[in-house]
Amino acid sequence: MVFKTPDWRRAVDKKLAAEKIRTRLEKRLANFLQCEAGALPRLKLGELVHLAFAIWGEEETLGGFNTTMNAVGQLVGRELLWDIEPKAAEEEAETQKVVVN
Repeated sequence: MVFKTPDWRRAVDKKLAAEKIRTRLEKRLANFLQCEAGALPRLKLGELVHLAFAIWGEEETLGGFNTTMNAVGQLVGRELLWDIEPKAAEEEAETQKVVVN
């Protein structure tokens, strides 16, 4: 039996998907708070999902928390979900372990 990654995961531009999800959630939050989306502080995508669930989570339209976080994580990846920047090789080289004899 051979398991393959679904074709849709390879075809999705993760950065574009993350920005579209972010834009939609920021619009909904701004509408809820009756302000402009540009007036909101920049939140991590994961924080926006958490906040959206807290605000609209009682409705069946958003689904369950774990299902929502899992779906967004699969679509955009952990790095984009939580704004994790990859460590540079230079930083790792600078912080070498000190050996004590």
